[in-house]
Amino acid sequence: MKDGEQMDKIIFNTSALEPMLDWLSERKRTGKGNEKRLRDILDLPDYRVEFERYSSPSLPVCGISFEEAVDFFMNFDRKDFANQRLQYKKESFLAFYNELEERKAGIDAIASMTKEDYDAIESLLKNGLPDELLEDLPEFNIILIVSIGNSMGWPYDHYVDYDAANLQVFKSRNDFLHITAHELHHILAGPLLAPEGIRAEDFFLQNFAYEGLPVHYMNNLETYGKKAKYNDAAYVMDQEDMAFYEAHFDEIFEMIRRDYHSCIGKSLDEVSRIVSEHYEQFTFMGKSIRQYPTYYFGCYMWGLVDLRFGKEKLYESIRKPEMFVPLYNSAAEERYKL
Repeated sequence: MKDGEQMDKIIFNTSALEPMLDWLSERKRTGKGNEKRLRDILDLPDYRVEFERYSSPSLPVCGISFEEAVDFFMNFDRKDFANQRLQYKKESFLAFYNELEERKAGIDAIASMTKEDYDAIESLLKNGLPDELLEDLPEFNIILIVSIGNSMGWPYDHYVDYDAANLQVFKSRNDFLHITAHELHHILAGPLLAPEGIRAEDFFLQNFAYEGLPVHYMNNLETYGKKAKYNDAAYVMDQEDMAFYEAHFDEIFEMIRRDYHSCIGKSLDEVSRIVSEHYEQFTFMGKSIRQYPTYYFGCYMWGLVDLRFGKEKLYESIRKPEMFVPLYNSAAEERYKL
């Protein structure tokens, strides 16, 4: 954004929220759901955005179709699901459904923003993005919705989507602001990744940057061998997953290093498949996880370069990917060089 310009281009979309909450309340009261009404709700514009996102071919694990979503909402308390995302969603959604009236009270708390909120997000983005990406910002839409999927929040096009069934992960207003900045970072910095002509092995590492950079700048995660960006706690990170990655740091890093070298000479599609199959599943090394290893190890590798060389040099290494490994290796301990 330009000097003196306030970041205030965030619009809240809640038009699909109340109809679905009302439908769930009716389902709970009567013991059955009106399928025709459900189909009408899932055809609302905000749900169309969700179906577009969950049908993206680049989405890890699997997508979610309209019919699968109908089946889930009609039967989430009656059966299991072949769709991995929906099966993964089932347990937390049942908890939301069982506490529906109590959970509704927490939704209104994040349905708007104050000037102080905008200022906090603006400060985070200025610390974590090149200045030129903050000029002439588009309008962003935050969708508050009972999501069809399992993600608490995600970016897509100029949208940030929050699942009303998972808002309990926000323990404070600051959590919400830091995660909103995290998702906006994806929208603004994502197009810089994978520049034309990138080598396969560099593309492998930039897959870790996608989550690693916002986790470093916005979630403020401290990892083994890397300090937090700010003198503050981490925001909305799964502590059990983070402790697991730290406890198995050497083993996992060796896996990453081995995969990095194996990517030399491969196609980008082959690299994408390696990343998806090895690092973007709901089970990793036999453990059920909520946040992929790319969050933790991307934060470690790319954050280390930021802390040693600064934001400008880090983003230069994204635009010129061949720069990254020499920078990283000069910042890393000997045993963790690539």
